[in-house]
Amino acid sequence: MIESLVKSVRYATFEGSPWPALLALSFSGVVTGLLLARWISRMAQESRTQRRNQILLAVTTPLLVSLLFLAVARWRCQEIVEGGSLDWYPIRILVQLVLVALMLAATGIDFKRYEIPDSITIPGMLCGLASATLTGNIQMLPLWIDWNHPFTQTFGPYIPEWIKQHNHLHGFAWSLAGLLAGGGITWLARLLSQIASGQESLGFGDVTLMAMIGSFLGWQPILFAFIFAPLWGLLGALIASVISSRSYIPYGPYLCAGAFTVMLSWRWLWPPVRLIFGHWPTLALLVGGIFFGLVLLLALLRAYKSMPVR
Repeated sequence: MIESLVKSVRYATFEGSPWPALLALSFSGVVTGLLLARWISRMAQESRTQRRNQILLAVTTPLLVSLLFLAVARWRCQEIVEGGSLDWYPIRILVQLVLVALMLAATGIDFKRYEIPDSITIPGMLCGLASATLTGNIQMLPLWIDWNHPFTQTFGPYIPEWIKQHNHLHGFAWSLAGLLAGGGITWLARLLSQIASGQESLGFGDVTLMAMIGSFLGWQPILFAFIFAPLWGLLGALIASVISSRSYIPYGPYLCAGAFTVMLSWRWLWPPVRLIFGHWPTLALLVGGIFFGLVLLLALLRAYKSMPVR
């Protein structure tokens, strides 16, 4: 019954006219943006919601959710042969839209107070784990896949049998692995940068933020998010140096931007590098490169922070 309903929704989403869904998403995006502005103001302990924040989120939220819908449903940006069931794509879009709303809330409060509250990330982690476990088919990529197997040319990539036989257990496993990878890598980068510099360069909110994002995306996409985040961070630092007098910029928003970039480009990111994710030594080098990029960016942001402000 549920699968038939999902197939019907998928047909309407992928094959029918996109305009009804876009109109519905735009309207719900505006409402969600206004609610997010109010939630951020409450977390920031502001007496009233600033109209500027309301307008910004009322415009940004529908744009981002509509962009994600078009990218996934029409441009097939997450469609790869090893991914989750196509029949469950509408549910994946819905779940990822929830992630976008949570990342917008985290970004808003991080820019205001330079912190990301647990009231955003902890419920977000639970939502990511629950949605992955209950559906069992919305993963962007299985927990483990090996394109280096000797029989790949004949039978396709190697995927452990238990993954194929236990969808819901696998859903919990890949979401938990993403949570641990996102939080673990960020925590280790935070620890190493603190030891090297003698001061805190990443807040613990960034750790829980990446754990939350990982619970929605899985451990392989979260590694790509770490790669994109420094690029967005450098761009943000350059823009801030021109238009703002701030001596400090938070890193959480750029982690979110890196994750959103991966969500929009997964179809093109994965195939060129899929051999790496079945080969542990090369994968270890990739993770080491991610750490190097994070530490380098934190050093650059620290240098930006030390610059005199007029």
